Amino acid sequence: MTQINPRLTTISNQILAKANIPDDKKFGSVIAVLMVISIILTIIRVLQECNKKSTENFSSIEKQTFYTQQIKDYSIRRGWFTKQRIKKIMRQKMCKEDYVKYSLQLTEALLTVGENITDDDVSTLMEQSNV
Repeated sequence: MTQINPRLTTISNQILAKANIPDDKKFGSVIAVLMVISIILTIIRVLQECNKKSTENFSSIEKQTFYTQQIKDYSIRRGWFTKQRIKKIMRQKMCKEDYVKYSLQLTEALLTVGENITDDDVSTLMEQSNV
């Protein structure tokens, strides 16, 4: 059994804290962390797939900087399309009841944390996404 990267757990906990979901409602803390990590990594994979052509000649540092800036831009703008893409991923990763209850809070938390994401965070996410 592989161990979860501590940096992923930290990012996930930041998102859960920003979501303001009461502790007794966090689906069980380990399950919540795993669910948020799964959502984050899927979002990174989608970004990588969408930008595959434009980043194919980038070095790993250039890719990291590019994705950091993209995440920050999407998080600051918080457009309808961005929110819908995140919610689509959440619908795939969450049970219906949890999605209905918490999708708005988790979407806003993801975007809030995304506004201040660091290059190191993005590097960790890119390494874990394996794309």
